[in-house]
Amino acid sequence: MTKIAHYDYIVIGAGSAGSIVASKLAASDESVSILLLEAGGTPDNEKMWTPSNWFEVLQKCPEIEWGYQSVPQPNLNNRVIKLAQAKVLGGCALHNAMVYVRGSRSDFDAWGKVAPGWSWNDVLPHFQNVEQIMKVLTGEASEFINDLFTAAAQYGLPHNPNYNTSESQYGYALFQFNVTGVFNLIRETTYSTFQPEQYHNVTVHPMAFVTRILFEDTRAIGVEYVKERQQHLAYIHNEIILSAGAIASPKILMLSGIGDENELAKFDISVVANVPEVGQNLYDDLFVSVGFSIPQNKDVPFYDYGLAPAVIFASTENSSSVIDIESSVGVGTLKGFPGPERSFWLWPNIMHLKSRGTVTLRSSNPNDTPMIDPGYLTALGDIQMCKTALQLGIDIGNQLGLSQWRLKQIAPETGADLETYIRETADTTHHYCRTCRMGTDRDSVVDTELRVRGISGLRVIDSSVFPLSITANTAAATMMIADKGVDIIIRSLQC
Repeated sequence: MTKIAHYDYIVIGAGSAGSIVASKLAASDESVSILLLEAGGTPDNEKMWTPSNWFEVLQKCPEIEWGYQSVPQPNLNNRVIKLAQAKVLGGCALHNAMVYVRGSRSDFDAWGKVAPGWSWNDVLPHFQNVEQIMKVLTGEASEFINDLFTAAAQYGLPHNPNYNTSESQYGYALFQFNVTGVFNLIRETTYSTFQPEQYHNVTVHPMAFVTRILFEDTRAIGVEYVKERQQHLAYIHNEIILSAGAIASPKILMLSGIGDENELAKFDISVVANVPEVGQNLYDDLFVSVGFSIPQNKDVPFYDYGLAPAVIFASTENSSSVIDIESSVGVGTLKGFPGPERSFWLWPNIMHLKSRGTVTLRSSNPNDTPMIDPGYLTALGDIQMCKTALQLGIDIGNQLGLSQWRLKQIAPETGADLETYIRETADTTHHYCRTCRMGTDRDSVVDTELRVRGISGLRVIDSSVFPLSITANTAAATMMIADKGVDIIIRSLQC
């Protein structure tokens, strides 16, 4: 027997965006009822909460993963890329590297040109709102970090005292992390910090798998989901907020009849709204690896943050105004790392690549994972950007400042063909976005109020709505969108 319930709002996804949406909506009006649905369960493995376990959790905790993977990527030697996406209360904050990067002022001013109301001055207050609740801890330097910074300065980069508040991100800086604690660091998620379950007007259902959104003509009226092998129907008085992420959000929309009508017809899905760009424009950064062995006379550092607390923002165009490299740093003591323990690594993330991919349905069965084609290195110029970023890592790693830490370069091997190496080893940074892009043009999936085009009562609030890529990991901007999105909802009720 199908169970039926009614709420004012339904939020789909209790990750970085959905947890904020549910909590802030609940706090704004005690009289509204909110259902928060999450396909995953409670993170009961203590290992997940220890930041230094980050890489091991990402690799070895399948119980919190959707199990997504790409189709074979021709430009990466036909490799199938594992596309980690968390299925758990707290979302990807349970397996990400916890780094907190807002993005550059120029990123969001570019957003504002295609999505008015989302420029830097518009979004800054919402970053600040999030940062009043989510703790942002700046890492502490060490002998190795200081020598790395000396090498970056020798390369020609400036010191950046705070990449989140400085006029420019350019230069080398201490990384900032979403962790708490002094002696024993603990990972933060928006679910654990905003605590939507503490509100009497929020009902949280974990292990609740949404199969489709229900419509009356073009008005969203509820959702269908499965929990404990039983079908449930939940109906709304106000709105549904889809916060399932850049892969699952377009999948749910398409299963519900919102997407390219020609694609939906392949699976006999009735069209509610023909929105061809649903699942299109998938963007992801790539990263490349530069490794060096450490001499026996040096004690290899271990970092409680997981990653080393250092980041280098640079440019493939050698310009302080065009920043498209964010190099993180690691050492071989990182738990779960498959390389030599006595090694250090620079991992340049290449940002603002031109390649785009797609998320499409495999079938009309909600249990089937979608077809994900990131389209890595399909655009002209992307491979050259990767080569330039790789060379930057090689050059910084070989500077005099790091000589006491460097026995020899081990990856790529000296003299190796860089393009071949990139195609063999480049990998996802898990920065998926743009599959339900926001804009003012008729082709955009959501408008600047995050409403799905051609539909009433349905918004998307997560990384899928990014109108353009950013010079950052996606977590901070996703939290900002959630904070701003709720304000938009509240304002719409007052009009």
